[in-house]
Amino acid sequence: MNASQKAELLAWTELHRCCAVCWWPESDGRRRLETHHIVGGRAREHDKRNYVRICEQCHGMYHGGKVYANLPDITHGMILSAKKESDPENFDPEYLAWLRHKKHLGYDPEPIDSYYLKERERNVGPWKSRQQ
Repeated sequence: MNASQKAELLAWTELHRCCAVCWWPESDGRRRLETHHIVGGRAREHDKRNYVRICEQCHGMYHGGKVYANLPDITHGMILSAKKESDPENFDPEYLAWLRHKKHLGYDPEPIDSYYLKERERNVGPWKSRQQ
């Protein structure tokens, strides 16, 4: 990652201060917010169209599923939906498919699981409602 890409990432993260899936706020330091590459691996590009901010718990659920916790899995389609909701100006599935040298990602946005929607309600409330 070069200096201009780092500056662009920093500016982008300043605008995205909560988890795109569960809306955990950055201001609550009990969970870290992480920048997830939607298309990773060898196709990983440092471009804000390929980033989504998610908390460490949702990131673990996306990558580890039931191994991480006894919570509903977070799928590729749910990550796309979260990106579309949280960062619509940088939502570009055609670009993401291009990163994989394809015309389509092979999945579409899908509804976010009701568990995470309930978490959103808790996470926009006062601090006491987020106590675990």
